Amino acid sequence: MSLRRFIPRAVAAGACLLGLSRLAAQTPQIVPLRTPQLWQRAEFRITNAPSAANNFDPDLIRCDATFTAPSGATFAVPAFWFQDYTHALVDGDEKLTPEGAPEWRLRFTPTEAGDYTLALTITLNNGAPSAPVSTRFTVAPAAPAAQHGWVRVAADRRYFETTDGRALRLIGENVCWAHGHGTYDYESWFASMQQSGQNFARLWMAPWWAGLEHSPGTLTNYKLDAAWQLDRVFDLAEAHGLYLLFCFDHHGMYMANDPAWGGSNNFWLRSNPYARENGGPCANPDEFFTQPRAREIYQKRLRYLVARYGASPQLLAWQFFNEIDNAYIPRSNLAGADVAAWHRDMARWLRAHDPYGHLITTSLTGGSDRAEMWSLPELDFAIYHSYSDPAPGRKIATLSADFFQRYQKPVLVGEFGVSARDWARPADPHLRGFRQALWSGALGGSAGTSMSWWWEDIHADGAYSLYAALHTILDRAGWQDGAWTPANVSAPDRPPTDLAGPVPGGEIFSAPLALNSFRRILLASEAAIANPLAAERSSEFLSGFLRGHRNADQQRPLRAVAWFADNAKLVVHVDSVASEAELVVRIDGTESLREKLGAPAALPPGQSHKIDREFSVAVPAGKHRVEIANAGADWASLDVVRLDRVRPSEFAGGYRYAPEVVGLRRQNRAALYLYSPWIAFPAGQHRYDAPPLTGQAITLRDWPAGRFRAEWFDPQTGRALATTECANENGALRVPAPDFSQDLAAIVTPATD
Repeated sequence: MSLRRFIPRAVAAGACLLGLSRLAAQTPQIVPLRTPQLWQRAEFRITNAPSAANNFDPDLIRCDATFTAPSGATFAVPAFWFQDYTHALVDGDEKLTPEGAPEWRLRFTPTEAGDYTLALTITLNNGAPSAPVSTRFTVAPAAPAAQHGWVRVAADRRYFETTDGRALRLIGENVCWAHGHGTYDYESWFASMQQSGQNFARLWMAPWWAGLEHSPGTLTNYKLDAAWQLDRVFDLAEAHGLYLLFCFDHHGMYMANDPAWGGSNNFWLRSNPYARENGGPCANPDEFFTQPRAREIYQKRLRYLVARYGASPQLLAWQFFNEIDNAYIPRSNLAGADVAAWHRDMARWLRAHDPYGHLITTSLTGGSDRAEMWSLPELDFAIYHSYSDPAPGRKIATLSADFFQRYQKPVLVGEFGVSARDWARPADPHLRGFRQALWSGALGGSAGTSMSWWWEDIHADGAYSLYAALHTILDRAGWQDGAWTPANVSAPDRPPTDLAGPVPGGEIFSAPLALNSFRRILLASEAAIANPLAAERSSEFLSGFLRGHRNADQQRPLRAVAWFADNAKLVVHVDSVASEAELVVRIDGTESLREKLGAPAALPPGQSHKIDREFSVAVPAGKHRVEIANAGADWASLDVVRLDRVRPSEFAGGYRYAPEVVGLRRQNRAALYLYSPWIAFPAGQHRYDAPPLTGQAITLRDWPAGRFRAEWFDPQTGRALATTECANENGALRVPAPDFSQDLAAIVTPATD
């Protein structure tokens, strides 16, 4: 912590008197840097301000402005300490050079045309404010098309809109940080995003990029070069029409010595200026959330962020944290209840001091749903992070409906990836999982498209074309206009967990089960393997991560039922275990195998031990239910479960796989996304040509009477494919689809349009 904040009282009092004499001798001046325009960020320079020991600390010096609008409305806006820079690429890295002396700046966005008054006061050492210095300026009217507004939650509580009443639906991705090229990367990324129809991005502050208070020595002593880079990113976002979700911290800042992350995210001791080891006031991460002194210091950062970035009309929302529950007990002595209480209190403070009323949120990990957080009325919308989710098209739509029903606020899939480790293009070579998540976010009832995490790979692979196709189709549908709600669409049920009889003369097959490997996802853990497609789609139900009885509430054995031929067997390959695992295999409830799989006693807590062992169990002919369980205390990770010599059979109840669909409705219109059961990701992920489907149709229920037309499009290119006609029958509209093999998008409108 900087010593200059600890000024002896006598010195502080002397500085106060000196400051007051300077105020009397030299009146501050307010200098406009550009002509204020309606809904354009205006900026002012404040000259002749008194000096202070720390211009970032409002306890030592506060420059506060009050703007009075033509209507009489007033806005209290703090000024901020600013240093200008020039930048250049030098040997591939962005280099910043200070330009001029640091100074006070003031930013404000006028929302009314007419005459404004600006009154500035300066307060030293928490004393009495100075006499106000005033100026006036005029804002000329602008054409309605140039007006937008701050972002707010729409009346339907499902979507966003701007304060001029326009619907705002989001198409975007994470672009959280840059590397060596710095803000030059954002020039390229944002231009490509705008060209592909995107209007939204997520931005971080972190120790390695644009961290204002994210390294030792920065506590209430913010990095002005990083702040300038953020200015430039905001400027570029405004130039390219992109709204920004601005995230203040990542979870690693509140983690210390967590072996589960291999040290890669343990920034508490390494970087966090609030840590006592780095000169801060907190003995552990939980004290950051509970200690009054830490809260006071953090509120000063919030004040600075409001002053510097709050005036941007492209700021969608403030986001406190990225996946803060990654740091919960036992990892960093961080209690979830303390974190929730902190969010409540800090959101109240921020709302009270943000003159523009920006939305407020935070984020949690994938697979996490913490009602104590999302039930807070102080958080305006919920965030879900979707990684390795099987059948993301259905999952994201189902999750959006569930979150909305329980929390009555918009939900956004704030991060998405078919893998949590990397872009994983080999696992999704045709970007089918990517498309399903993108479209299901847009049409599944969330506030916008799912936000991919892998922005640099999207840029390198030219995947912007998929955004462009989605934008083209949904723009034609009028998705950005009016009130849309999830359509009542006939959808296939989930397959049953039991089988009818075998298919006579069916060809015996080997069934390598697709297992979901993401540890945070809890699945039903039961599947019926009727045919090879059922084996491919088993990752929707079966997890390869078997928890032990230390997590008894999440302990679920893996079960699969199949018709087995002669000489059949079950093969299980265990990739790794924790300290105490015990593999148990049962067939129809009878134990066939039990094997202890202990890790070395010296293994650090939270680390895995790779054992690379395969087990084989004979299975008699006939229909049998096999069960694979972990009877140990800790977890075991399976990477192969294979059923050898399986007979094809029928599902119980005559179930058949069918195309899956998500969609929205606006009165007598619909926008739909349809995909083949053969490519419900990760099924068919490597199949170049999925089997062609003919004679398929979508049924829209509770539909108005009349004749309708469906225009069909290719979601990969945006190209129009076909038009089909249909009519309402008994309140249901059966919409025929053209022949296809992967996925389709459709716009349904009255035939008379």
